[in-house]
Amino acid sequence: MSMSSRRDLGSVSSNKSDEGPRDRSFSAKIDTLTNTLSRRKRHQRGEVDELERAKEEALKQAASNAMESGMYESAEFKRQVSSESLSDPKIKALMQQLREWINDVLTDDHIVVKNLCEDLYDGQVLSHLIESLAGAKIEHKEVAQSVATQKAKLTEVLNQTNYYLQMNPESIKWSVDNVHNKYLPSVLHLLVALARHYGIPKRLPSFVTIKVIQINKASAANPEPSEETNVEQITGDEERETYNFAARQQERDVFDTLFDSAPDRVNNVKEKLLTFSSNMLSKMDRTCANIEEDFASGVNLVFMMSIAESYYVPLYSFTLEPEAYDHKLHNVTLALNLMMEAGIERPKCTAESIVSRDLKSTLRVLFAIYTKYKHQM
Repeated sequence: MSMSSRRDLGSVSSNKSDEGPRDRSFSAKIDTLTNTLSRRKRHQRGEVDELERAKEEALKQAASNAMESGMYESAEFKRQVSSESLSDPKIKALMQQLREWINDVLTDDHIVVKNLCEDLYDGQVLSHLIESLAGAKIEHKEVAQSVATQKAKLTEVLNQTNYYLQMNPESIKWSVDNVHNKYLPSVLHLLVALARHYGIPKRLPSFVTIKVIQINKASAANPEPSEETNVEQITGDEERETYNFAARQQERDVFDTLFDSAPDRVNNVKEKLLTFSSNMLSKMDRTCANIEEDFASGVNLVFMMSIAESYYVPLYSFTLEPEAYDHKLHNVTLALNLMMEAGIERPKCTAESIVSRDLKSTLRVLFAIYTKYKHQM
């Protein structure tokens, strides 16, 4: 073989030896990419299973770990949930049911609550819960680090929550400080109110109570610290509680039928309810001539409940001559809460619909008052 031929063979041999590592390297990259894609597909298929496993693990951990915080301290006193209450099976059952409900509601958000007090205290998870339940939109800021920022976020969320619950301010048993300090009774009061309003699938356990020990700190007025024990009722007779008000709003009632099938009789109903309302309000030298206009501010509704129940509603608790929408909304919300406290089933309406002069909603409210107090007039 000639030298040139050997050089050519050597060149070919050299090329082949050069290409081998590159081929192997390229194949390795393909294998790596294929494996990566396979892992991603397996991960996507397993997302739901992983979330379900996380839920189950959270519930197991919550059951076995230490109980949620039971202490709240201020400058004047310290409140401590008794160890007896923290180990009460009814308390544990209530907390587990609330955790399961919250985790079901937040499934699409991929949020798993393990500890009620720890996970809700800064308002971040709570805002997702309110959005899912109320169909609302709450601005989500970055996770707050400082206490001041956390409390500002929590204040915003709780204000929204109280607005949707439409509760009498005096009956609200939670506050920004209590929730932020992870005080268990306040957190439970809040979640029970949400569960009732938005319809937890299974009724909560009845007559759940928490024993709270309050230690009053020494002060100038009381040189020696003192201790007292109070019992807070978290749930009542849940079989008698009205659940799922939001869903009940969709049910048809007599006024839906009246407006659809007998619109000619609407004026007769208006006149009868207007006469009843005028007679009642005349006791306070007030008059009403237009149902849509004269009850939109909520003032006449508050006065009607005051007259019917024979009590005085302090003027500082509502706006006597409201002009702003928020003041009118507050007045109507107060009137609706006074009605419920008097044992009147909540009418199928919202405070917003009354302020917006919705005739059907206003008639529902007046008819509910008329039905209970017509024999007093």
